[in-house]
Amino acid sequence: MHDAGDVAPVIDASVFLGLHHHDAGLRQRSLGLFRGRFTARVQMNYEQIGICDAVIWRQRREVQDLYYPFMDRLHSEMQIVRAGYAIGELDLAVGHRELRGLRPEQALLAAQVLTREAVLATHDPALRGLRCLQSRLWDFDATRPPGGFPPELESLYERSRVFVHGAVE
Repeated sequence: MHDAGDVAPVIDASVFLGLHHHDAGLRQRSLGLFRGRFTARVQMNYEQIGICDAVIWRQRREVQDLYYPFMDRLHSEMQIVRAGYAIGELDLAVGHRELRGLRPEQALLAAQVLTREAVLATHDPALRGLRCLQSRLWDFDATRPPGGFPPELESLYERSRVFVHGAVE
């Protein structure tokens, strides 16, 4: 497990959507990463961003209108390095024996982390359980946020909490 050092972790949709998760512990781990890394870099691939959007687009319009100002501002103000996949990552996702049983988006993300020798911040139990990723997992408990988001972003976050992810409706 990696801690909060200078490494720019790859974050997935489970961590981004975790900012609004119904489980308070999971939500606090996501908040800790984002608040602790707000002035540092994180990485996120285009597909994971799209997964987040797909979840939000299924919400009522009123929820979207309160959620998107926060998400937009966070993506604009935080150093989120966005990237697609490389051909070698596609090959690894298909050819790696441990990744074969995963959903395509999980296998591709794992392959991206392995190929780039990156660190993965995820709440996804399938990814956290992979032997090949054990030395590449972000240690949420080692992330100690210095405070909150900047005041205006914190205010937008509080309003965006009308969206609750993972709650049974």
